[in-house]
Amino acid sequence: MVRGGSSYLSQSELPITFGLGARDKIERTVIEWPSGRTEEYKELRAGSSYKCLETKGIEMQPGF
Repeated sequence: MVRGGSSYLSQSELPITFGLGARDKIERTVIEWPSGRTEEYKELRAGSSYKCLETKGIEMQPGF
């Protein structure tokens, strides 16, 4: 769970890091947004960084 700004004058880190061991891909990722919407993504590359925006989808970030 990611919470952005949970108390006065504070901020929570938004990136989430997953340990995958020796795997080279993420078979399935499900995001449950606070609005109640659920989005599912499959076959994501390990060692990559992705940007996820509700209703906008997912995109790999440059530099990886």
